[in-house]
Amino acid sequence: MKKIILFILALSGAWVFGVKHTSPPKADNGMQANAGYVRKDCNSVYYWKTTFALSSGERQWLADHHVGRLYIRYFDIRTDMEDWDTAIPDATILFNDTVPASLEIVPTVFIDNNVFKRCDMSTYPERMVNRILTMSGTNDVENIHEVQLDCDWTKTTETAWFAFAEAVRKELAGHGITLSATIRLHQLNMAPPPVDRGVLMCYNTGAVRNSATGNSILDANDVALYAKRLKSYDLPLDIAYPTFGWAVWFNANGTFQALLRNTDPGNTNLEQRESNRYTVRNGFYQEGKYLAAGDEVRFEFSDFSEIMDTKRLLEHQLNNYSVILYHLDNKNLSNYTGHEIDKIYAHK
Repeated sequence: MKKIILFILALSGAWVFGVKHTSPPKADNGMQANAGYVRKDCNSVYYWKTTFALSSGERQWLADHHVGRLYIRYFDIRTDMEDWDTAIPDATILFNDTVPASLEIVPTVFIDNNVFKRCDMSTYPERMVNRILTMSGTNDVENIHEVQLDCDWTKTTETAWFAFAEAVRKELAGHGITLSATIRLHQLNMAPPPVDRGVLMCYNTGAVRNSATGNSILDANDVALYAKRLKSYDLPLDIAYPTFGWAVWFNANGTFQALLRNTDPGNTNLEQRESNRYTVRNGFYQEGKYLAAGDEVRFEFSDFSEIMDTKRLLEHQLNNYSVILYHLDNKNLSNYTGHEIDKIYAHK
């Protein structure tokens, strides 16, 4: 029945109108969050899929690396394609598996920056928080002490984004829950948002659409440009590193086409040109797209040495922080040894 309810919500994009908690949820469901709770630094990881279902290998990985906190993407918020002035939830996660009771859970919501350009968001904080609480209660997700918002805000949307975050923080406080937000490297140049803490995202550091970029996921040289701003940033920070990869597709003229997430450099239609660059030798379809002869594909991955170089640049400037990996996925995590994962998690 729970899956049916969430499936209907996912299809309708509903904000769950009329479902309101008039008082903080009962302590035994894990949502009366900060009664006696003391936040501790711990190994953490994001779960960024549209269906929650842990494989036996993923459960073992969580145990092997002593993960204590799991950030689960609950849904996105974007503008309605049929009404650009309205924001709607999208890509709502379906819980097809139980969430481990031993883990602290942080419901996470990705918000498209465009909603703050086009929509009046003043009525959305309460609806968003109610939706998170409803989803958590429906799916027996317990041990929640924090909610996280993920938005790549800019100077032009800062005022609207900050007002929204402040209202969400106030709404969550009524349930004893704190608010965190992701911080991109370029946002270190701006004032911190009105949240309880941030997560510095040390990935997507380069220009992915530029065909001359070597690796847009993580380059320690790109991070170094912002490192000196970290110490004076007036917000407690955790830090997140990438453990994912993708392929970046350009046409023969070097124009960005798309990101491909299931493309293999071993494809016989590709011919290696440089270490991570391939030319399409024979046109073929991939992930519903046609890659023509002469197009180029740049394979990118989160290199262990780049992560360690980034750690050395940043972590000595942080205090009382957790390391978070993005994200929990057997295929990508299998590219690292257990020792390498432990070294990424290890503090300065």
